[in-house]
Amino acid sequence: MRSLKSLSFLSLTAVLALTACAPRTSGIEARREADERFRRTTSLVNFDQAKQAFETGELDKARKEVESAIARSDKEAKYWSLLGRIELEAKHLERALTAFGKAIENDPSLAEPYYFRGIVHQRWNDLVKASEDYLKASELAPEKVAYLLAAAEVMIAQRELDEARMLLLPKLAQFEHNAAMHELLGDVSFLKNDDASAARSYERALVIDAEAPLLAEKLVSAYFRAGEWQRCLDAARRQRAIVAKEANGRRAEIPNEVYRHEGRALTMLGRMAEARAVFVEETRAYPEDAEAWRDLATAALSSGDLARAEQAAERLVALKASDSRGYTLRGMVAEGRGRTDEAIRWHRLAVAKSPKDVEALVALGLALESAGKRQESLKVLGEAMKLDPSSVIARRAFAGVTND
Repeated sequence: MRSLKSLSFLSLTAVLALTACAPRTSGIEARREADERFRRTTSLVNFDQAKQAFETGELDKARKEVESAIARSDKEAKYWSLLGRIELEAKHLERALTAFGKAIENDPSLAEPYYFRGIVHQRWNDLVKASEDYLKASELAPEKVAYLLAAAEVMIAQRELDEARMLLLPKLAQFEHNAAMHELLGDVSFLKNDDASAARSYERALVIDAEAPLLAEKLVSAYFRAGEWQRCLDAARRQRAIVAKEANGRRAEIPNEVYRHEGRALTMLGRMAEARAVFVEETRAYPEDAEAWRDLATAALSSGDLARAEQAAERLVALKASDSRGYTLRGMVAEGRGRTDEAIRWHRLAVAKSPKDVEALVALGLALESAGKRQESLKVLGEAMKLDPSSVIARRAFAGVTND
């Protein structure tokens, strides 16, 4: 009896011992959490090393480190986002898209992967998806002006001008000292043909960032289109001076548009000799630019320099044989020299090249009238008026011949 009791006691003791040795649920969870903390801590080391490598352009090393971080802790959105940026920088767009998708899946509130995924979509020219991602990034991180500007740029590219303006204007007070904000608002105004407003926006942008690329040229163009000739001239000359200073004694490469607007502003101000000198410089710097030769021919004609006008008109014809303006200018040179028959031949060539060019028809009509061919002149000028009833030069030419 005693042995049976002893055996029962021993069995119970064994069971209790086994129970004591078995891991409790709370202990398992604690060890799991400790393991996760350890893995997260070590993954952060890899992540920090990946960031440093990425910032120094060591993409292979950065990829290896961030992939190690993800292997230890694959739910960290910022790890996936960094991997996406690495792949984007390496031009592996499909991989980048997958990584940014993983980042968003793990943390939909993180703005960064939306922004960089938008860049991927934009490179693929999927502007609708790019715009959606940029807007989401801006919504999640309203303090990041880059996200806002990216969304506005895509809208402008898609000619969603009112939408872009409505996106930017409410944020203008917050980012008042950001040159790009004013520049984009200027771009919207310029594309909507509100040139005076565009000029004001570009002016503010230049005050904030005087070295912003292309901004000075945009301002020059806006001044010209707004009819602010003197401001256009002053801005073009300031830009010339800046380029010359930056050249530091070397040959300054003046942008073609700066030459063009400087010369055309002088033309509109009636300073033809100065305009001609600018266009001479432009044709030397850009000898294959047909518009420069056309401007030079026009300015030379207006200032009585028939030899240079003829040379420029011939160059225009050589560069653009299909352009009627070269033939018209050549005819005007002949008229300036009193060679009416030669002028008519050139003007007929111009009309043959562009039968619906009102200016070519008017030039031919006036040359015919000078040669005493009144009926044919009226017929040609009548055709010009039919093509464009609102044309002031056609109406004036027709009235002048009729009154004579």
